[in-house]
Amino acid sequence: MRTLSESGRSRPVYTASMQQEERSTGSTLGLAFAEPGLEQAFREHYDRTYRFFVKLGIGVGTLMFASFGPLDRLLFPNAWEQLWWWRYAFCLPPLLLTFLLLFLVRDHRWVQLVVTLVAVLVGMGTLGMLNDAPPKGYSFFYAGLMLIIFYIHAFVRLRFAWATLASLVIFAGHEYLVWWLRPVFSTADLLAGHAFLLAAVVGGMGTSYSLEKDARSQFLLQRHLDRERKRLETANRELEKLNEKLERLARVDELTGIANRRSFMEQLTRAWRAELRKGREAAPLSLLLVDIDHFKDYNDLYGHPEGDRCLKQVAGILASFARRPRDLAARIGGEEFVLLLPETGLDQALELAQALRTAVMEAGIPHAASSVAPQVTVSVGVASQVPLDARNPESLLQQADQALYRAKREGRNRVVKAD
Repeated sequence: MRTLSESGRSRPVYTASMQQEERSTGSTLGLAFAEPGLEQAFREHYDRTYRFFVKLGIGVGTLMFASFGPLDRLLFPNAWEQLWWWRYAFCLPPLLLTFLLLFLVRDHRWVQLVVTLVAVLVGMGTLGMLNDAPPKGYSFFYAGLMLIIFYIHAFVRLRFAWATLASLVIFAGHEYLVWWLRPVFSTADLLAGHAFLLAAVVGGMGTSYSLEKDARSQFLLQRHLDRERKRLETANRELEKLNEKLERLARVDELTGIANRRSFMEQLTRAWRAELRKGREAAPLSLLLVDIDHFKDYNDLYGHPEGDRCLKQVAGILASFARRPRDLAARIGGEEFVLLLPETGLDQALELAQALRTAVMEAGIPHAASSVAPQVTVSVGVASQVPLDARNPESLLQQADQALYRAKREGRNRVVKAD
């Protein structure tokens, strides 16, 4: 993702699709996507991503809340039993149960609701301690309420709406306490308490709002990056397929569908070197060079479309003789074909050449312009060598070519072996 530098800071360059998704927020505060599917996807992503932070926040918060018990007994020797009831009997069990459930239950959908309820219970328990504490302990428990509210908004990663709901319920509980249950607070205590709690609620709301807003932006950015990654992966796969297709086309004769001259020369070189590496155990390498007799006359009489069909038929017959994995049938010229036969001796190659010549005749492709036969025929030059030295493998092709020349000179429609 490209970035632009502005005043020493970098920011992501958003695409049009990202900007459109950001504009799709449907709430006044911009913390809900108008598209239901997008909003649901964000909530699942948020709860899944911050599950660890919720566990950590609940775990650390539980330890902190429980650790203040000795301080209750030290500061309030006449009220510690009531305070401990609120702390250890009312608040601690829900905290521990929630912490345990976060490890045992993998469903993310319940996390926001349950953590909000537990936060409210802890807030109510702290208000209960504020009610039972002597006046000198008010500031102590007001500080506890403020810490709880900030913890709700910043540390357990509740979304803004849930965190705000929890803190407002705690604030409402405080109002009920100071105005109806215990209207004995001094004016100074009331003013200080309201100021501190309101500051905690407003500050906490700002914190959780910023955190969720940033999480939503990161969610959109991650969606964009995931789309781009998938698009690039798809494009790369398509490019690989295209390259493979081009590579195949570069080695295949377009008309007949069998290998072309380039592919044949590469395979001939590989086969030659493979046998050369065997040393004294090298097997013979044989080559059949095939030419359609009087093919120019065939084209002149029947036309090029028929000529192409004839080439395809002969290529198909030739390919049927490439029966082993390393055998290769190829078209290396206009009407010239080749059959490469690794680990094949001269006698076996001559038998295959005669069988090939006969198969072409029996295909019965009419050739009224031929002086050899009324159907299409082929001439075949056969060469065979055992690669025992570093001679150029093209020497085998040259020998087969010389044999083919003799086959044509001697009347065509025949098989001739190299000297």
